[in-house]
Amino acid sequence: MSGSGSTAPRILIAGDVCGRLAALYKRVASVNKSNGPFDALLCVGQFFPSDPSGIEDMQKYIDGTEPIPLPTFFVGNYGEGANLLLSASKLKAAQAGLSLRIAYLGAKYIPDLYQDAKDTNEWPLGVTNGADLVNVPPNVNAATGTMIAADLATELKPRYHFAGTEGVFYAREPYLNPDADHCTRFIGLATVGNDKKQKFLHALSPMPASTMALSDLAIRPPNLTVSPYEIARIESKSAGSRATNLRNGLAKDTSRGGKHPVDVDGQYWRYDVGQTKRQRRDDGDRVCVEFVTRGTCSREGNCRFKHDLGDGTPIPKGACFEFVTKGSCERGADCRYRHSLENPERREPLPAGVCFDFFKTGKCDRGADCRFSHSLDNPAPPRPTGPCWFCLSSPEVSTHLVLSVGDHCYCALAKGPVVQGHVLLLPIEHFPSTVSLAFDVLDEMQKYIDGLRECHRSQGNAIVIFERYIQLRAGTHAHIQIIPIPEAEAQSARGAFETAAMQAGFEFQSLPSGKSHRQAREALWELVQNRNYFYVELPDQARLVHPLDGGAKMSMQFGREVVATLLNKPERGDWKACVMSKDEETNMAEEFKQLFTNFDPML
Repeated sequence: MSGSGSTAPRILIAGDVCGRLAALYKRVASVNKSNGPFDALLCVGQFFPSDPSGIEDMQKYIDGTEPIPLPTFFVGNYGEGANLLLSASKLKAAQAGLSLRIAYLGAKYIPDLYQDAKDTNEWPLGVTNGADLVNVPPNVNAATGTMIAADLATELKPRYHFAGTEGVFYAREPYLNPDADHCTRFIGLATVGNDKKQKFLHALSPMPASTMALSDLAIRPPNLTVSPYEIARIESKSAGSRATNLRNGLAKDTSRGGKHPVDVDGQYWRYDVGQTKRQRRDDGDRVCVEFVTRGTCSREGNCRFKHDLGDGTPIPKGACFEFVTKGSCERGADCRYRHSLENPERREPLPAGVCFDFFKTGKCDRGADCRFSHSLDNPAPPRPTGPCWFCLSSPEVSTHLVLSVGDHCYCALAKGPVVQGHVLLLPIEHFPSTVSLAFDVLDEMQKYIDGLRECHRSQGNAIVIFERYIQLRAGTHAHIQIIPIPEAEAQSARGAFETAAMQAGFEFQSLPSGKSHRQAREALWELVQNRNYFYVELPDQARLVHPLDGGAKMSMQFGREVVATLLNKPERGDWKACVMSKDEETNMAEEFKQLFTNFDPML
């Protein structure tokens, strides 16, 4: 698709439709209304139904009985009734005017090639090579996908690659293409209307490569990996020395406009690449990558590599390979992986009030100027540098907004709420973020969250939870915001946040699903460490994070603005525009207290 425009088109990409156009267009219309307008809808995977019963549902859109909310393009020209419906259709080809060049692999042939985006029905074989296996869906493995899709991805080097057919959502870490300045992002989309509520619709606003500066195309995200297809090629030739050279060369190559070195010296790209001349030890002495990164190994008893430390103790999940095999790691405190042989499930949490840097490395560059404790024996909450609105003992706190007080934290009505029931959860002591909280504080906070979720559910609402942590000279008091939204809007929440992130120029990272609140906090800690961050927990309890590197900025009202827009109340995106009188606030607080009484965990 090509056009003359130089602005970034806004498009939606859907997974396997399988004839469910009614479900697809209902979702598309909702997203387009709350976060649009979008220019077009692209569909990957199987577009037509799997059985004859789905033909009638499609026919009403083909013959124009039902409206189509966006120009729709698809690549999966197969399925029940495909030939009949295509031949009977009198619709003109959709015209979206997108200034993008898109390659797509259909069921029978390849009509066009290029690099802005690539849509295929099948996943490319080996796309998970070198990826963080923690984020790989359970039923996806090295045998998933087809070689032809992998060969095309290798040849075309698209900036974005979307695929369907596997029935799951998966956003791989970006990977670097050999002999190219730009990286590729692979995204697998689930089936439309799937019963597991997996994501099947993705929003994108890519600036056409032809209009971008080379320096912008060459920007490398911090979680960049080696190309999965290059790893497969090296493995197939058992060229261990070539793999080492590749690793060393890429790790040092930051000269072509990249802002970050490529993290190929970590473990996630290392698979069985054969033996080098300098390394002639038995396979049994080598560490199994899959076991360390995932905690299990698909080869089980047939694996040739080590799963333990030699004494029967399993190698800890997430440990650094250099540390495990050599006892040290040249990256030191900058390494993203664990320099400990202790099981992470038994690791001590960060004590309340203790400096993160001191706890992790035993030192802190801020010295006496640090507001946190440099003692593990007698930690104390960090000192606020001035009056704090949220310290419960402070004269600055608005006590008439307080709804409930526990042993470690309290719940209060938000000042200038987006809607009735918009509340804050805060620790009583002055801590800067939820990452710095001790587990007993975190446990009580989770009890409040569970109570608030049930309270709002009784009113037909779901909740969105978010935290924005920014280190300020004047200090900051940790607080999370909880805003109710109608159940009907719950499925739109993720799309709203991802679209807003795209418009702001960043992409969210996902924390592992199905974890307890303690495990989620540990995962958040590992990801953000001492950086600023924005965290959101959605109605389906998916957890998204955006770590903010030094100097990166983010709207103070980002989370609030997204929810306000989702609720069609964009004018309530700024709390200062919604401030009420003290009497109004008091009445609203009393009303919610009455509603919350039966769900308050402290009563």
